[in-house]
Amino acid sequence: MTDGLRRERLQHEGLLAEKEMEAKHLRLKCEGLRDSVRVYMDPIAKIEDLEIDLAFEAMTELVAAHLKLTELLGEIRNIKKALGKS
Repeated sequence: MTDGLRRERLQHEGLLAEKEMEAKHLRLKCEGLRDSVRVYMDPIAKIEDLEIDLAFEAMTELVAAHLKLTELLGEIRNIKKALGKS
């Protein structure tokens, strides 16, 4: 393997590590937002006591974070495939 190919592989491995850390962070964010929505939409609470505005805000953030995570996981799959790690 030439120095150029070795350097390129190292760059891809570094990018993969960054993307995996970002995915881990996004996954944790999604889990936290999911739990927030559950709290705001307590099935035992009276309808008039539900915090609908907060639930909506958390769900909106959850949708955006989930879409970003899905895209990121696709990028990770592509990098792993390029590195022969699929």
